[in-house]
Amino acid sequence: MNKLYVIPTPIGNLNDLTLRSIKILKNVKYLLCENTKITGKIKKHLNLDLKLISLHKFNEISRINEIKLLLKESDVALVSDAGTPTISDPGQILIKELKNDVEIIPLPGPNSITTALSGSGLEFSSFSFIGFLEKEENKIISKIKQHIYSEVIVAYESPNRINKTLSFILKNFGDIQVVIARELTKIYEEIVRDKISNLIKNTFKGEIVLLIPTKEINLIDDYKIHINKLIEVGLDDKSIIHYLTSTTKFKKNDIYNYLKTIK
Repeated sequence: MNKLYVIPTPIGNLNDLTLRSIKILKNVKYLLCENTKITGKIKKHLNLDLKLISLHKFNEISRINEIKLLLKESDVALVSDAGTPTISDPGQILIKELKNDVEIIPLPGPNSITTALSGSGLEFSSFSFIGFLEKEENKIISKIKQHIYSEVIVAYESPNRINKTLSFILKNFGDIQVVIARELTKIYEEIVRDKISNLIKNTFKGEIVLLIPTKEINLIDDYKIHINKLIEVGLDDKSIIHYLTSTTKFKKNDIYNYLKTIK
């Protein structure tokens, strides 16, 4: 069995293809891609002599046996429409099925998540990527809350829905600062950091990465039951404050003020 190369493709600028990626693309016989028309531009740009085979979320499972046969014949490469395959793109199921029989070789390269983070101006040592956001307010807020203990939450959003999403965040978490990175590596690339009340006045076009710093978000209301249970087991105020400030992102004053209201 031959090798499966996982190759990131440009998120906007064709010159972001790495030399190693180009070398491999010129030597493989088959290239798995989401959309043959989109990847066809790279094929034409590099004058590649290979066959494009569509692999997307609707046919990924049904194509596995066919791809196994191709791998017996030669090395195969996998790309997505843009960025790193399997990151909110097809490929995860295929790689899971092949990993015990085929050598999987992932290459580094273009990725909108790390590109946005590196140019955001935010200070962080951890982040959570939550993919494409849901449409419903309760689902968006729930997902953000699930990842509140990362320093930055990173999500993909469409230009048609970004302002509505910002309004949901404003309503539930207040007028916090967020970062919008759009059209990364393209002509109209823009990275903007501001309070939601200011950002929501604008019209944003192009592909968007939304970065939410969590340090301003306080979920004290969600943990009132938790605090009450700590009281029930006999912990005094000082112990509760010490425990929660050392294990959560709650602020000491907020915990103290809440404890005062229930005494």
